Amino acid sequence: MNNYRGISLISTIVKLLSAIVTNRIRYAVEKDNVLVREQAGFRTREECAAQVIALVECVQRRWNKEMRPTYACFIDLRKAFDRVPHEALFRKLESLGIRGRCLEFYRGLYRSSWTQVSSRISDTLSPAFPFCRGVRQGDPSSPLLFDLFINDLLEQCRLFGIRVVGLPESSIGTENRLPGLMFADDVVLLSPSRHCLEASMRKVSEYLTKLEMEVGASKCGVTVFHRCVDKVRRRQWQLQGKDIPVVEEYRYLGIDLNCNLDEGFTVRRQIQRYRQKLHMATPFLRNGRIPMDLRLRVVKSCLLPSLLWVSEWWDMHQLHAKRLSLVLNQTLRMVVGVHMKHTGVSIPALYTELGIPSVESLIAGRRARLWAKGPSIWVKNTKAWLLRRLGSSAVREIERSPRGSKALQRAVQQVIHHKWLTTGKMTQTNTWKEYCQYALQNGSALLRDSSLDYPEYSKSLSWLMRIRTRCPCCLANVPETLSHFLCECARWGPKRLGIFGPMAILLTKIPAIFDGSCYCLLGGRFVATASLEENSNAITVEEMQEKKALDKSIHRWWTTGESTYQACTRSTLVALELDNGSSQCGFRTDLPGFILVGQFLEAVMGIRMSIIDNLRRFSLDSDDVNNTTTSRRPEGYGEAIGIA
Repeated sequence: MNNYRGISLISTIVKLLSAIVTNRIRYAVEKDNVLVREQAGFRTREECAAQVIALVECVQRRWNKEMRPTYACFIDLRKAFDRVPHEALFRKLESLGIRGRCLEFYRGLYRSSWTQVSSRISDTLSPAFPFCRGVRQGDPSSPLLFDLFINDLLEQCRLFGIRVVGLPESSIGTENRLPGLMFADDVVLLSPSRHCLEASMRKVSEYLTKLEMEVGASKCGVTVFHRCVDKVRRRQWQLQGKDIPVVEEYRYLGIDLNCNLDEGFTVRRQIQRYRQKLHMATPFLRNGRIPMDLRLRVVKSCLLPSLLWVSEWWDMHQLHAKRLSLVLNQTLRMVVGVHMKHTGVSIPALYTELGIPSVESLIAGRRARLWAKGPSIWVKNTKAWLLRRLGSSAVREIERSPRGSKALQRAVQQVIHHKWLTTGKMTQTNTWKEYCQYALQNGSALLRDSSLDYPEYSKSLSWLMRIRTRCPCCLANVPETLSHFLCECARWGPKRLGIFGPMAILLTKIPAIFDGSCYCLLGGRFVATASLEENSNAITVEEMQEKKALDKSIHRWWTTGESTYQACTRSTLVALELDNGSSQCGFRTDLPGFILVGQFLEAVMGIRMSIIDNLRRFSLDSDDVNNTTTSRRPEGYGEAIGIA
């Protein structure tokens, strides 16, 4: 019977009534401090990250201040929620002051409980039998009832706990001893010596036997922090007569901890588990037919939280943040469709294009959010870190945000991410400079949101994002520019005319109007830089207005599919060489321009890459035979490099 899990089937009205009663009891319990401070499971303003940090902080203080090791025993209760005896639970509630109608409500709720077992083989139900043990799975009151049931577990061994350095005498009882920590059914015992740990384990064994609970010995472990584990192996450790293994590392609340509490070890294990999840999600993330927005939601909701799990503990170590960034970079490259070893990708542009903050800013925001919840052991360190990274004025502004909300987290993320985009080493690449110069970030949100509106063009949008974040000319040493590739290359003329229609006539001429005009086809905008304004002899006011009018027309076509261009001067008409000689060329398509640009890239990039590969092999073969005469060029060579 180790492979079953009971599910409580009750009506919605009963669940609503149970939630109302539970909230009233929870308010009274928290107000009167009925639950011990060591219990953090299913409580407001408590979380796994704070519990892990509390454990690490208590152990590190003992070692850093007093050079004393800490002995620990991690306990896992076997099917804890399914083994709670009902009568023992009701007696415990009555002893805590929960009587009258509330107690009768819970008695009536469990008195009418019956259980049936469903068989997958024969698809039948067993006869109903009374349900006399275990809290209801799925009932809103079950978490609180379980916390109250094992509330005094650690009280039996408080005398054998550790003293927390730096806390006043009245913080944790009269003797300032911490016997351990609890997160629902995950218990860890803390003791200053081997004899105290043995005594704590005996007390816990007696208490669990009295409550008819059972430990899962295979998931338990005994260790010692900041001392050799071999001294612990000499003893035999038992709980309820079962041998408990001695471990050098243990996974507590999803975080791998070793006997030295090494952050680097935890980060490496975190990355290892993330790579396993990424390997399972690779076919989904690489599928260009799936809308980009759906793949990004999977990254944000499933992969990214596992990568940053309890990252608040790592104290903003730059090496740890760099390791996590490298793994996330691989994930984002996979989503966009860029090869892992391709060096022409601008990482800041990739993050901006996909709307994901940097890893450093995410960790900083999580740390600030946890500080806002009020753990006293971290207030000084976190505030000093905020002052060092953000400055006093920024910290004062952030402190005005509502404490306990995510406003502080978002504010810190924005500040750190902006600093990363402006002062980071990866922002010095030419690709990122061009990305910012032509304001390509203005179109990133439109591309992400439109992936669901145009799911049939998901692969086209992937190509458009790919070329917006990298240089298309870096795969080979050929005299090719982005403007030549998008607007002028004669090899792609038929495809350009077939996809863009009348707009193709304008596309072939706009590079002659102003430099960087090709970036308008990627969602960028024309920006009148200081160098253009200073060079007043080369650019007149009419020409500047003409560039802005063309930029406005292309941007309107790019976003909506409709464009009407009004020429401002006669020189533009001559440059455009319009056959009708009119000062207007108006047209409308059923699809916006960014969809057409993506279709064009999807149609030509595969052919272009095959040509580049032929050029590479041709160059290698020529070097091997040391040809002194002109060798025959592969097919498509002239068109690929723009030579007639």
